[in-house]
Amino acid sequence: MRKGLAGAVAMVCVASTQAQLTIDNTTTVQSLVENVLLGGGVNVTNITFNGVPANFVTEQAASFNGSATTLGITSGMMLATGSVQMAMGPNNSGSMSLGGGLPTSDPDLAILSNPQTVNDAAILEFDFVPAGDSLSFKFVFASDEYLEFVNSVNDIFGFFLSGPGINGTFSNNAINIALIPNTTDPVTINTVNDVVNPAYYVDNGDGFTAPFNTDPQYVQYDGFTVVITASALVSCGETYHIKIAIGDASDTVWDSAVFLEGGSFSSPNAIDLEVVTASADGTLTEGCTDATFTITRPGADDDIDVSVVVGGTATNGTDYTSIPALITIPDGQNSVSFPIEAFEDNVAEGQEEIVLTATFVNACGDTSISTATVPIVEYVPMVLATEDLFLECEDDSVLLIAQLSGGFGNVSPIWDNGTASVFNWVPGMESGTYTITATDECEKSVSAVVNVESGCQIVIPNVFSPNSDGENDRFVIDGILGTSNTVRIYNRWGQIVYEANNYRNQWDGDDVSDGTYYYEVQVDGEPKAFTGHLTILNNKR
Repeated sequence: MRKGLAGAVAMVCVASTQAQLTIDNTTTVQSLVENVLLGGGVNVTNITFNGVPANFVTEQAASFNGSATTLGITSGMMLATGSVQMAMGPNNSGSMSLGGGLPTSDPDLAILSNPQTVNDAAILEFDFVPAGDSLSFKFVFASDEYLEFVNSVNDIFGFFLSGPGINGTFSNNAINIALIPNTTDPVTINTVNDVVNPAYYVDNGDGFTAPFNTDPQYVQYDGFTVVITASALVSCGETYHIKIAIGDASDTVWDSAVFLEGGSFSSPNAIDLEVVTASADGTLTEGCTDATFTITRPGADDDIDVSVVVGGTATNGTDYTSIPALITIPDGQNSVSFPIEAFEDNVAEGQEEIVLTATFVNACGDTSISTATVPIVEYVPMVLATEDLFLECEDDSVLLIAQLSGGFGNVSPIWDNGTASVFNWVPGMESGTYTITATDECEKSVSAVVNVESGCQIVIPNVFSPNSDGENDRFVIDGILGTSNTVRIYNRWGQIVYEANNYRNQWDGDDVSDGTYYYEVQVDGEPKAFTGHLTILNNKR
């Protein structure tokens, strides 16, 4: 039984302002083909629908906008086994039909549906002449037979292509190019579902489950395929025939549809030249960034030769990698790529540019030209500017500042103490030397050094008491931190009992006895060594 009430509800959804499928079936089938379906590189004649000239409007054909749906196709042309209006979401019916109910059949669909009969067929046919060596278009097959009628009622469709060089088993020696990718299997509810080829299946609910039955972005059909590309090799300039047909198998209920992407029925002859640079602004930087030059062609059959003319203010092979005048795209490949590197010549030339022009003439004598321009800019060296600090022993900490300029991309500065910034707080009462290094995205680096002179005087105590009472337990020399120095301690017989380079107030005297010792402190930058007597009292030993 046909559910007309449910179908009427779907038609009311046309006026909804929510995100949903929009459908327009007020245009003739011929206009839909010429103004919606066709892309570049094809000339079309003799358009018919269900066997008669296609200069009329039918409930089975329409244009659609699916940008607000989950179909995967933004817009295009659709054919349905009933009224196209049934497709309107949400999916709020377990099984639905609208319109149709006709015994229209097709012999090629009958082969695919055998032994089931075909009804409600929508059969679009036309002749076309391709400008290139391939034909392609994109589609989504949808059905309300999913999933409960899988392996029972197998609604079917096909794209039957015939013409020079094609030898198939369908009418006029046609082949079916509506196939599951990388197979010879037709696309049906039996060959694409949640069990068989599930990677190509999209579950759209059962008509009773949220959010599918409440959100109009979901179409009425219970399931559909992902976007699939139908394609075939053809000969440019020859006349071919295509039949795009869909039908209900066994009965006239629970409709199905095929959505064809707008502008995708094409046979492009045009080659495409693209230069992708490593930098976001599309430039090449001398001695730093490179680019990839790619020529793409439609199809991948036979070797083709593409001529390349190199122009611009930069010199081919001198300022950048040499680009050949003839490039061959081999049989089996649809593109060829190679890198371009701009050489660093250390000559101030200002911005230069490469202008590439690729030209291809196909077997029909049609010429395709594609151009690209790539600016070349000079690398700006990084500069780190710093200043030494001469202090007066007043501040616990001081701020070091480095001025950074030049480089390519993100430039990362880091100090030798791990501070990742051009700013760095360091002790102010300790002399020291600090190094900052900056690295850019060209992996080039530059470094600078900051010398800090604390201004603190060297003051050496003459007594300390290493008794672990927390006071005066070490030999602490004021102003020694951050200096390059040598400290020696001698006993009364002139023997060295302690020695350290770059002393940092660490000696606690626990390895000597109480008594009087002699110190010698040499500090870089001081005219002579500091000497004197040192008394150790109350040693814990």
